[in-house]
Amino acid sequence: MTEQTTGPRSWVTVTTKLESVMGPGRTAGSWTQYCCPVHEADGRRHRPSLGAKYLADAGRTKIECYAGCPDEQILDVLGLQVRDLYDTPRGPGRGHGSRAPQPTRAPSRAERAIEAAGLPLQSHKPDLGVQRSGWRSTAGYEYVRADGSVAGAVRRREARFEHGTGKQFVQHSWNPGTGAWDPTGFEKIPYRLPQVLDAIADGDRVLYVCEGEKDVHAAESAGLVATTNAGGALNWTAEHAQWLEGAPTVIVVVDQDAAGYRRAEKVMSSLVGLVPRVRVVGAATGKDLHDHLQCGHEIADLVPVAGLDPFTPISEPTPPAAGDNVIPGGTPMSEYLLMPSGDAPAQQSDDLDSMSMQWRMFMQAMMQKLFEAVSEAIEQKIRYDEWKAQLAEEDRRKADAEQAAARAAAEARLRKLREKGLTNASRTEIAEAVRDAAIWAGDSALAKQSLDELAVHVEKRYGLHIDASTGTVTPSAQTEQAPELLVALRQAEMERADQARLRIAQNRMVQMIAAQADLTDEVRDELYGEIAKWVDNPTPKQLDLLSKKLKATGVGEETTTKMRLVAVYLGQPGQVVPLGQLGEYESAVATRELRRLPEALVSHGEEAKARVDELLVRYQDAQRVGGPTASLRERLAETVAVMDPEDQQLARERGTAIRSDPTGKFAKLWPEHVDRDELTSAVRVYATVAPKADLAAGKAAAEGNPADPDAVALAKRAAVHRKTIEKAIDKGKGLHELERDQLRLMLADIEAGKSVTPELMWLDERTAASVDRERAERIAQQTARTTERQAEQILESGTTPIGATRRSGVELKRVIDAHTQLATGRANLPDVEQSGRLEQLDAKLQTLRVPEGVRNRLHHHLDQSAGDASVVGKQARRIAEVWAERRDAVVEANSPQPQAAAGYDSEDRRAQMARDLKSAGLSPAKVAQRMAADAGAAHPAAAATQTSAGGKKRTTRRGAGVQRTHHRGKGQGPSMGR
Repeated sequence: MTEQTTGPRSWVTVTTKLESVMGPGRTAGSWTQYCCPVHEADGRRHRPSLGAKYLADAGRTKIECYAGCPDEQILDVLGLQVRDLYDTPRGPGRGHGSRAPQPTRAPSRAERAIEAAGLPLQSHKPDLGVQRSGWRSTAGYEYVRADGSVAGAVRRREARFEHGTGKQFVQHSWNPGTGAWDPTGFEKIPYRLPQVLDAIADGDRVLYVCEGEKDVHAAESAGLVATTNAGGALNWTAEHAQWLEGAPTVIVVVDQDAAGYRRAEKVMSSLVGLVPRVRVVGAATGKDLHDHLQCGHEIADLVPVAGLDPFTPISEPTPPAAGDNVIPGGTPMSEYLLMPSGDAPAQQSDDLDSMSMQWRMFMQAMMQKLFEAVSEAIEQKIRYDEWKAQLAEEDRRKADAEQAAARAAAEARLRKLREKGLTNASRTEIAEAVRDAAIWAGDSALAKQSLDELAVHVEKRYGLHIDASTGTVTPSAQTEQAPELLVALRQAEMERADQARLRIAQNRMVQMIAAQADLTDEVRDELYGEIAKWVDNPTPKQLDLLSKKLKATGVGEETTTKMRLVAVYLGQPGQVVPLGQLGEYESAVATRELRRLPEALVSHGEEAKARVDELLVRYQDAQRVGGPTASLRERLAETVAVMDPEDQQLARERGTAIRSDPTGKFAKLWPEHVDRDELTSAVRVYATVAPKADLAAGKAAAEGNPADPDAVALAKRAAVHRKTIEKAIDKGKGLHELERDQLRLMLADIEAGKSVTPELMWLDERTAASVDRERAERIAQQTARTTERQAEQILESGTTPIGATRRSGVELKRVIDAHTQLATGRANLPDVEQSGRLEQLDAKLQTLRVPEGVRNRLHHHLDQSAGDASVVGKQARRIAEVWAERRDAVVEANSPQPQAAAGYDSEDRRAQMARDLKSAGLSPAKVAQRMAADAGAAHPAAAATQTSAGGKKRTTRRGAGVQRTHHRGKGQGPSMGR
């Protein structure tokens, strides 16, 4: 080795020492690379991870270990000082090569966390031995600017070595002038920047900062929004951090090594003042997020890193409970911070979930407000007694009777609640009972006893202490001393709501069994026990066992279907079969159980009444201003068609009256019937507003401002929607009793803190068909996204030119759109195959020089996915046809029947049909179309569905031939020239 004797002083000093200790370096751009004397001094082969570079403008030499070794530690091993990095010596010293005493450096936050985790302070790369193959590209990751333009890309390269696989990450910048990639770096922007900015704009999405693009893709597969930086673990800068400003929460996912911990500290420091909350978590198993998910863990299983996570100190006085999301020395991680959902509360304290704290504050504020109302009522009662004393004897007797009646009514309400059980009562029922008991406690022994029982129940259930003598409500001593109990209290409230669902479903099932007259008492008791087993273990498997027991004991198919419907509609709405148990037993879906019933559970005509009234109002408005009415008349005719003939006649007469007098005043025909669409809206708005009103009230109570106008306004808005729902339960017509149960249970769910309403809210077939249609759309979208993601992975293989995925995005999107149409049943496979979209994509990929092998893999994948989407689409279409056929049968049954004297094809029948169509509000053109269609029918439609031309009974549904033609298998039928 030849010692360097020329060049800037600091450069000669540093490189001479490095060469004497670690051997000659190698040039890499403006840097010279050496093995690190701290973590690569074991004599084995390493890829150099220390860079040295001379900064002429600063007159100094810069050294940097890419694995994160501190500069001071590197200099210490080399026998140098910081001042040796400068051409002009700085500070006191004893000459070149001599070492002045230096103060002991305090360990950094990352170093303390590394030591607490039991990791080595330096990341040691394994000795891979001799290289056995050349470097080849295995993946490419494009970095896109905020405006969508490509800034650059990182290409992952791999090579086989004697003891494993080595990897490199090479940066390229996109040159729009030449339309090619330059082998240089690009601006410091986060990976997936457009998605990051969209998430920040949403205002409630959690952002994840991972180490490496592979982990970002793993996070996205779990439904998260994630980012990283190019250039390695420690190349995160303030420039990257600026793009994350405004995010409510950033979660840094560390790699389980020293470099990963040091990176986390660097990311945290860069986000100070930009992000209100930063958490630091690591994998439960493996090194990184990709390993964590591959091992089967959920996002909620990520564990806080003690010493780095702001809410997880290194040492804790008490060990965490088994199963908590912790690592040694850590504290439990609130699950909401780890999940993709943005429904979490805005703040998180060190020792208590703030949602539970604000829930407690709301309860306290609500009860205090209730006692203020009670105090006012008591004062009114005193004034009433004073006024009564001044009355004549007869008037006083009447007043006493009125007061006794009011007391008796309150006692009846309290007695009813005690029979129901306080545990089964909702929050609102408890509050109203406290009001009744407090008002009448001085006059009624029952009220006094009830108030004592309610006080005990409220303290146990809500952690609040009621002082009836002063009319105040305060947090109980237990919750003050152990505030984490509030989390358990809130969870218990949700579990109470779940149990209420199961209890109501159980009661309905028992009623159905009790109504079976042909069952013996022994069989009934046995079935009651089976129902109880399902309540104790309400799983799809247990429900299947119950169904089989019902059939084995002679319970009819219709009753069994209704009981399964009750189980999934009321008891466990939205329950799905675990993937590992698919195919083991029959799972229940509410809409499918409705389709299996021989008749609609809710009359089509009853469901339509409120909608007809609404359409008539809109029709009159359009008539009054001379607006278009054709579409309204068509909708009216379609809606009225499912009603009984008598109701159809009422609707048609009202339509005629409106046309005669558009400015007249007309009362609704069915004013008390529930409009399910409007009620759905009220329930969903209430589910959204009520929790916000709770939080606002809790915040106002904490700030000592219970009359906060925003909190009051939210409470009033929630009360309006609740009143609408309660009115529908008590007085609304057209609702099935199971639907009333559903409304009561949804109110209980919302009071317990749930904001998600069941997918199927009503049991009418119009709603059920809509739910099935929306479910088919979701399945189609999910199928298409999966297909697209897998297609992109094929295109991002190492042999594909960088940018090919992006530049062929339009053609790929067209193919995926066609798959979506297939999966929803709006297209058929032959038409998609003949559209030429796949050929257009292949032609585009050829122009981009994508290898033939990659194109063949992609073609095979898309071809197979199209077949899968077609199968899904056939199922969706079949379900839609079932609903349509059931509705057609209702329309046919309610259609006016021709007189017996007039033949089906007689002029009298046709004249009557024309009059009926005209009175239904159809335009002359529409009437002519219907009459022309009728003239082409040789037999009644009902007969056509029952018999064939030879007089034999039909064995297929209408349109089955067309269905078969449109869904012939690949390679069959005329499309192949047969």
